[in-house]
Amino acid sequence: MIKAGLIGCGKISANHISAFEELQDAKIVAVCDLIEENLSVAIQKTGAKAYKDYREMLSKEKLDLAVITLPHSLHCEATCVAAEFGVNVFLEKPMGISVSECEKMIEICRRNNVMLWVGDPQRYHGGNIVAKELINSGEYGSLIAISETRCTNYFSESRPKWFLNKKTSGGGILMNLGAHTIDRIKYLTDSEICEVHGKIHIRDGYDVEDTAQVFGVTENGVSVTMNLSGNAESGHYATYLYLTGGEIRITSYCSRVSACKADGVFEDFDVPQTPVMKAQIADVIRTLKSGEKPIVSGEYGKEIIRVIESIYDMNA
Repeated sequence: MIKAGLIGCGKISANHISAFEELQDAKIVAVCDLIEENLSVAIQKTGAKAYKDYREMLSKEKLDLAVITLPHSLHCEATCVAAEFGVNVFLEKPMGISVSECEKMIEICRRNNVMLWVGDPQRYHGGNIVAKELINSGEYGSLIAISETRCTNYFSESRPKWFLNKKTSGGGILMNLGAHTIDRIKYLTDSEICEVHGKIHIRDGYDVEDTAQVFGVTENGVSVTMNLSGNAESGHYATYLYLTGGEIRITSYCSRVSACKADGVFEDFDVPQTPVMKAQIADVIRTLKSGEKPIVSGEYGKEIIRVIESIYDMNA
């Protein structure tokens, strides 16, 4: 049985707890949060032992895995502490708020011989899996361009306030939602973005961006555009894949995939509705038990931050 400790019991932790509940070979045995209400909810759901100091938790519990779901600015310190206690780490995305933080985490985990996974989840979404199968089939030609547009009310009242402060979040819509877009591009192209240009707009009264437009090129020659708007809950969220012999569309929050060939007639494809967090945690547990190298590793997460950081730098 893999024994896990949950560090951070905020909003996203509910997804992690639900995922562990469905696994037979892993269990959350300890939870940690400074906020009493968050901790109480986590205890009720898991029956785990509660802590308010994760250093104490890591020193007293014999854990195989630390699941870190803290605000972005706290990822690096918590990962490094867990690694120094010899505990493997699964870290929510984005990995960190800078490339230098990511490199520090990677080095400390390497030095302490612990494994590091980053919660970049796009390879576990059914729509992305189906789209990649269509790309690899060759029936629609070669992939030459990707365009993704996502419009949402990023500054809604339901969003925790730390997301809207650059010191705690590292950035706005590009750091948080753009990380998903870059993850999807990496997965679909099996490549890194090697050339990138972008413009962001900082929302009045805040120090994080509400809008980002990005153009990039992957190492294998696919051009990509990202259009992220955080000012209106329009529900527009779509990824368009352009190929030499057709087009593939991923829509409805990755739950629908359609494709056409040169005749322009679209066909819908069945998309498996696999719970993403469950699939991701199950893969972490499988990899931990087998000793295989994580696919969504620290190096993988760092490359996403590298792209985001380069866009911030050119807008400084």
